Amino acid sequence: MAAAAGTWAFSLPAVERMRQGLLQGGLATDCLQEAMADVENDGETGVFVKGRGGYPNKDGIIQCDAAIMEGHPGRFGAVAALHGIGTPLAVARKVMEESPHSFLAGEGAVAFARDRGFTVEDNRSLMSQRGSEAYQGLSPVDACQAVVQDILQRTGKGKMFELGIIAMNTKGEVGAASSVAFP
Repeated sequence: MAAAAGTWAFSLPAVERMRQGLLQGGLATDCLQEAMADVENDGETGVFVKGRGGYPNKDGIIQCDAAIMEGHPGRFGAVAALHGIGTPLAVARKVMEESPHSFLAGEGAVAFARDRGFTVEDNRSLMSQRGSEAYQGLSPVDACQAVVQDILQRTGKGKMFELGIIAMNTKGEVGAASSVAFP
């Protein structure tokens, strides 16, 4: 038996892909990372978790937090205030696997990502037209309120700022991941 779940309807295609990978014997952590990358690096769904196409923070920068854990052997990795990366969960996984730390933030997380071969992109290349337009001519506070209203209008849901997914492969190995906006 294998199981896969995600917290929001926009993640269903990625969760289904994750489930198929698990049924084919994939490792839970690999399937989690691939599914989350589908959401984070897509200009349409990234807006919900602050991946590619996400809305910028009050300073106009797309930043995010992401975390991943493995139930066995109990490993964890996370990044916070990470900018310039379209797939932040992949960096969190590298923190889990290759760093003596379990949590890196801000410029330390960016430097770690760069050292591990990630391309740190210019903020404009991660920004969608919708995200860019949200801030034109508005104060940071008004822009943030406009972003929240846009998300609520398009989704009809509150608290649409974090995606959580969980996987259990056919061996019973469990993993979980989260990607969330950085305000």
